[in-house]
Amino acid sequence: MDQIDKGIFYALDANCRISYEDLARRFNLSANAIKKRVMKLQELGVIKRFTVWLSLAMINAEMFVAIASTDSNQNDEALINAIGNSPMVHRVAPLANEDIMVFGEYVGAKGLSQLCRFIRGLDGISDIEIHTLLTDKGSQVQLTKLQLRVLHHLRDDARISIVDLANRSGLTARTIRRVLHQLGADKGSYRAFVLDDRINPEYRASREPVHFRTIWNWTAGASFYCTAQMVYKETKGNPQTLFVWLQKQFPLEHWYAYASASEPILFSRFFLNRIGDFEPIVRKIKRNPSVENLKTLISYPQRHFPSLRELRLDEMLQESG
Repeated sequence: MDQIDKGIFYALDANCRISYEDLARRFNLSANAIKKRVMKLQELGVIKRFTVWLSLAMINAEMFVAIASTDSNQNDEALINAIGNSPMVHRVAPLANEDIMVFGEYVGAKGLSQLCRFIRGLDGISDIEIHTLLTDKGSQVQLTKLQLRVLHHLRDDARISIVDLANRSGLTARTIRRVLHQLGADKGSYRAFVLDDRINPEYRASREPVHFRTIWNWTAGASFYCTAQMVYKETKGNPQTLFVWLQKQFPLEHWYAYASASEPILFSRFFLNRIGDFEPIVRKIKRNPSVENLKTLISYPQRHFPSLRELRLDEMLQESG
């Protein structure tokens, strides 16, 4: 992995329909060179698939991350599958300390209560720490039958060409381009966390009603991913300034971050070639005067499950016929 691969990751994760030509202009390479890099990531299994799902605003949901403490005597695979049975769970990552990290979405206080009861009630779970995350929820619109017709053909491959979309849907290329524009497929070319307010709102992919996303598996590329769970001093910093500092200090290793909405906690994800590379990073973070406490979470390969936003979109597609 290098800085160009990282840049491709950010661009494709923000909007997987971004063209090779646009990426080529951004990284000063030929479109063919960019295409070869993307194809290599696909061959390795790092890029699993391109898909679409609804924004958080479209289902009135909030994102969460949870750390579930486990009984080490339980079967890890069975427990991960059991957690993934909840429609509110999107990703599950077992940790080296035998805890499990869970990502997903819930709707309202009732949904959060149901989620906590569900995970706590599973055999092998002894406790759970859960955080609602600060994030851009996107926009909310009423999808038309024409838009749903196009989205139906984007579910399995959101990078499908305009020509193939026209052949499969029976619509004209001009109509498809208009619908994709309405859905934001040609907008939002930057991965936009609420933390990174340096990005102008009009470029934030997450502000659109539908997200054109990339599903990744970094461990297929022989990488380790580790999370630094940082408690920061609110009198000396905030998640925005800490995020910017991490990006500057670790331009290749640091990938993204989530901030808790209720506590001064920042979860930052790092991708590394060797597990030993995390130790000097941790030492440097601890020297930051705004960091009060730090917990390291070493992740094993994570499992993906259909997200609440994907499931709701599939329901809408089925209802529309």
